[in-house]
Amino acid sequence: MVLVFNRQIAAFSVALALLLAACAPAPKGGTPTQSGSAAEQPQPGGTLTFIVNAVPPSFDGHRETTFALLHPIAPHYSTLYKFDPSDLTKVVADVAAAMPDVSTDKLTYTIKLRTDVKFHDGSKMTSDDILATYQKIIFPPTGVLSPRAGAYAAVETITAPAPDTIVFKLKYPSASFATNLASPWNFIYSAAKLKADIHWYEKNIMGTGPFTYVSSTAGQDWVGKKFADYFAKDKNGVQLPYLDGYKALIITDANAEVNAMQQASVDRIPRIHAAATRHPFERAWHLSRDPGSAVDLRQLRCPEHEEAAVR
Repeated sequence: MVLVFNRQIAAFSVALALLLAACAPAPKGGTPTQSGSAAEQPQPGGTLTFIVNAVPPSFDGHRETTFALLHPIAPHYSTLYKFDPSDLTKVVADVAAAMPDVSTDKLTYTIKLRTDVKFHDGSKMTSDDILATYQKIIFPPTGVLSPRAGAYAAVETITAPAPDTIVFKLKYPSASFATNLASPWNFIYSAAKLKADIHWYEKNIMGTGPFTYVSSTAGQDWVGKKFADYFAKDKNGVQLPYLDGYKALIITDANAEVNAMQQASVDRIPRIHAAATRHPFERAWHLSRDPGSAVDLRQLRCPEHEEAAVR
């Protein structure tokens, strides 16, 4: 996978960096680093503009599988756990208050939740919301798509014994279960919204993430702004996110993508058409190639694929 970002960006939101970290490490400036004798601190403010070169079928992270959803929409949401932006081999708490308390037989995961998390409508997040979210992901009702439900096949029950506690009971030990709880697709949804309409999130946005929804124009752009009541702070106690907002430009044409880069109208491109990397630009861009994964599914029963040479 290829990522591009402008060296001139001074500060990035840690939360938005986590979104982009689904494909790459946190960008330069998102985490305090040592420079000489003084530590560089991210400076609050600014708007990050980046390109998304596809359009998601819906807004529901639980049902979709495309980066075109994660990049513009994930900043509106939190997850139970997340991958550490500075070390993607580690899982850290997001709306969870700590890592799970696991029983000795590895079948019960008891998770305490933060009590200071609010949805963008001002309502308080509780274990009911976590329960409703994971019931939808793991045990989707008829007519609801959940392509990653199989990753949680070991789960037998989910319960919410207290407003700040969620319990997963497994049928058998699963080495991947705790890591799967950090999936960036597992947006925390409002139990009230899901109860009123299980499909509500396919066309609407309302989460607990660092940015609230502002506007979107189909096939053109997506805009978010800082959520004043976001729960997270950095290690120095500074309120997150650092950014005032972000704007995702929906550009599916390679030539238009090159023009946007040339005109300095974008700061970062999470995915870029290969042709654009060979274009001479007047301003400095940093090209970063990072490990990623993809699944290529092929229909072997079609006549063309019956030939071994074709396969």
